[in-house]
Amino acid sequence: MSAAASSSSPSSSSKEVTKSDGEVETTSSKAEEGEKEQQQQQQNDDDDNDDNLRMRQALLDFRNRYEQLKHNPCFVSEIVVRGNKRTREKLIKNCFEKRVEKCGNLEEIKDELLKGREELEKYNIFKGINVTLDAGSEENYVPNGAKIIVDVAEKDALTLKAGTFVSQSGEGTVEITGGLKNAVGCAERIDFELIRGHEKSASYALHWEQPRVLRSDIATALRIFQQHNCSVRHSSFHETGRGLSFHLSSPERPATLEYNLVWREITDPTRFASRAVRKMCGHSLKSSIVHTLGGESEEEDEREGEGVRAEKKRNWWWNVRTELAGLNPVFDSTTEAFVKSEYHAKYKGVFPERVNDFLPEKMKHSLSWQVGARAGVILLLQKEFYLASSSPSNSGVRGSNIADRFFMGGVGSLRMFEPHGAGPCDARREKDSTFSSPSRTPSSPGVSVSGNLTPPRSAQSSSPYDSLGGDVIVSGTASVKMDIPVEKLRNIGVHGHVFVNAGCLIPHEQKVKHTFKASNFRDSLRASCGAGIVWPLPVGNIELNFGRVLLANSTDRVVGSKFQAGLAASLSA
Repeated sequence: MSAAASSSSPSSSSKEVTKSDGEVETTSSKAEEGEKEQQQQQQNDDDDNDDNLRMRQALLDFRNRYEQLKHNPCFVSEIVVRGNKRTREKLIKNCFEKRVEKCGNLEEIKDELLKGREELEKYNIFKGINVTLDAGSEENYVPNGAKIIVDVAEKDALTLKAGTFVSQSGEGTVEITGGLKNAVGCAERIDFELIRGHEKSASYALHWEQPRVLRSDIATALRIFQQHNCSVRHSSFHETGRGLSFHLSSPERPATLEYNLVWREITDPTRFASRAVRKMCGHSLKSSIVHTLGGESEEEDEREGEGVRAEKKRNWWWNVRTELAGLNPVFDSTTEAFVKSEYHAKYKGVFPERVNDFLPEKMKHSLSWQVGARAGVILLLQKEFYLASSSPSNSGVRGSNIADRFFMGGVGSLRMFEPHGAGPCDARREKDSTFSSPSRTPSSPGVSVSGNLTPPRSAQSSSPYDSLGGDVIVSGTASVKMDIPVEKLRNIGVHGHVFVNAGCLIPHEQKVKHTFKASNFRDSLRASCGAGIVWPLPVGNIELNFGRVLLANSTDRVVGSKFQAGLAASLSA
């Protein structure tokens, strides 16, 4: 037994040695691989360092060489454009030719090329622009001559967008826009627009825009359109307009100029509109010039250095829009002639430090305040309107068109009132109203009235009054903005606010000077207050408010509950 045991021992020992050798070989192999990886990583790092050193040295050599040559005589003898599949070569060369033709050395050429590249970017038709200054061609060698090479990559020509939106009046719309950009090669833009609302509002338009006319900073736009604005829910009328507009603007200047020529028709699709609205039904021609001027100021936050992130904030903003209508050469009963001016202004500020001393630590420096004001007036240029009170034959003059008037109410105008819900109004016809004699039938064109009618669903579910708007408006708002404790909402700009709104909306009387009596402003004053949450978006602010009405008339349409949600259109210039 012992011999057998002793004879088996060497075999077992041999297996153990073999196993041990395998482990040593495996461990040694892994170590070698790790060492090779480290060596390879070190080699890569060394190569990267060498590349960086070579690039730095090359850049240093280039700068030294440039400093030596930048004042030597040099001029541009040739401009080469590459990559322009649709864009006309002349358009690209025009950005550089006039700039470099008077340059006499390398430094001057470099400065002008940077300006030319910036000008080319403003056309907004290229994904990439690369400008190279190289030696002149050998076949066309000119002493001290240089060649400019402009490489461009064009953006896609076809654009198409679609989306659903909610207008400030509360109507939901589906919008489809598309077109061609730079299709002809002149950096032009041709777009079409289709908009359809659930209340039968619609708009169809063809739009041509040409930027940088004659290499200036002025952009022109021509728009041909047909639009249908449905105001049945608020005022029982439907406006149809067909016409064109021509627009001049510049990103470098605060003013815009626009000409409008529109043939309009006001109709009563419900046939239950109030007498004041039926009086305005019919056709009219508006030929007008609109001038808009705006400005703003941005200043850095003075609390920098106290743990507050320094940023530029818009402290004040103002906008003035003036429209002069009645430019058509022939005046008749269909001509709209008036001057309409509207002013917007707002100012934003922060509370002084002594206010922050009374706030919890998390709310310090989170409060700001804002005040805003709006004023507007419409003055008719029709002599018959001012003589209406002295001449019985002119008693039928209708005054300003309801489609041009100011309205008040809604999130973006007067909170806690429904859109167009505050101000002058007139009672709608009742369902069983009839006209028993021709003398009571409205004489306005485009209106047919019949008894025993059933109003459409939109008219049945709305107020018994038609909003008529006004010719004079004055309103103001004051609010305090504060951060909310939810970080994810703060990161997307959502904040809380406390607000107070007030405004007056007044129609012209027969004697215009009586419109501006203090008693009219006192009697037409409306006001509300409350608090809510605001989500700023590029198209405006989405608000969810809780509040109450402070001053209102019995005929005003106010929010039935204490909550109101809506979109306030952005007033940025």
